[in-house]
Amino acid sequence: MTSRAFTSATARRGALTAGAVLAVGALTLLTGCASGGAEPAASADPDEEVTLNFAWWGDASRAERYEAAIDLFEEQNPNITIQTSYASFGDYWTSRNTEAASRTLPDVFQMDLAYLAEYGGFGHVLPLDDYLGDAIDTDGIDPSLVQAGAVDDKIVGLASSSSTLATLYNGPLLEQLGVEVPDGPLTWDEYDDFLAEVSKAGAANSPAVYGSLDYTQYFWLFQIWLGQQGLSLIDGDELGFEKGDLADWWSRSATLQESGGVMPAERQAQLEGVDALGAGEIASDVSWANFLARFSEGPAKPELSLAIPPYDDEDNTGMFLKPGLMLSIGANSEHPAQAAKFIDFLVNDPEVGAIFGMSRGVPASSSAAAGIEANELDEKILAYQESVADQLDGQAPPAVKGLGTLEQTFVAISQDVAYGAATPEEAADRWFAEAENALK
Repeated sequence: MTSRAFTSATARRGALTAGAVLAVGALTLLTGCASGGAEPAASADPDEEVTLNFAWWGDASRAERYEAAIDLFEEQNPNITIQTSYASFGDYWTSRNTEAASRTLPDVFQMDLAYLAEYGGFGHVLPLDDYLGDAIDTDGIDPSLVQAGAVDDKIVGLASSSSTLATLYNGPLLEQLGVEVPDGPLTWDEYDDFLAEVSKAGAANSPAVYGSLDYTQYFWLFQIWLGQQGLSLIDGDELGFEKGDLADWWSRSATLQESGGVMPAERQAQLEGVDALGAGEIASDVSWANFLARFSEGPAKPELSLAIPPYDDEDNTGMFLKPGLMLSIGANSEHPAQAAKFIDFLVNDPEVGAIFGMSRGVPASSSAAAGIEANELDEKILAYQESVADQLDGQAPPAVKGLGTLEQTFVAISQDVAYGAATPEEAADRWFAEAENALK
């Protein structure tokens, strides 16, 4: 990206709302009355001077790409100015919840599957149905990805991409430590043993190199593990598993901590938002495949490979395709037609596809994908997703109200397990109490 993007970012970006990890009760703000916003317009007035607010979560790399894309949009639409802001995932949703309560949501903002039902079900985002096929072209988007944005039979978020989880390995770092990159899929116990071996080999480094972060804190990986057990996160409008299942999952954390296979929670906190994998302080991690670009651009510039996450039964991986980086229009927007035009640009424009590459995931739109001149990292992501396509035997959770709360409380409570402040059983009791309340 050019420095121009950063200059534009400085001029456009507003103040960010600070916040800690999203509290469970914050989502109750969403139950307030939503503003009806402006009546849908058939098309945007090309002569009207309009300013749109746009917000997303992500790191500086994503911000740079968005700002470069916005520069192109403003060049093509000189009457539309885009004001931007971004934050970390937790702080981002704290700000959106506050805005939802006061009916001041951005005109356009990134949406996640975990929050779709909260915002769509309570009328905080505008149905996109009146714009799909006209202002927002969906011809090149898989219908299943379009329908993934539905709540109460209305499309309230449009996926710009899709992705799957992957295990990432830093091959050169492992070679330096004298540890071989796993050849083929691993079981969960084999992966844990591998992480312990890495940490033992990397103990003498300065800073020390650990096997990974504590993967038991990863909400979406837990869902894959549930699928491997023949269970699901949500069954109808209830949880699809028992407390003992969650306690079993979090008990893996104690094993990882005892073996030294994962980075201590204290050291992870000291990194202050820097990706441990990108910094070369862990040699492996489980994350979304499209994060390959983000991690590869980290301080250590690691050379990473992708492999399928652990499973114990090759006929039951639990893997699924997750709609990524959805975009929604705030119901309070005074310029919904222009907002729809902006979403169409971000999702479909080939030049935007070229700017983002695979960093958002595999583009949902074929026209955006056509603009990508795949680099080595893009090719790795595409090759990986193609390699696991016939192993996607799991299902993404349905967009139910409370899903966002389930994720945030899962992350917060799992950290207590990592710090030894709660046993897996105590943590499971706490999470179930919060989760069952959220689903009600």
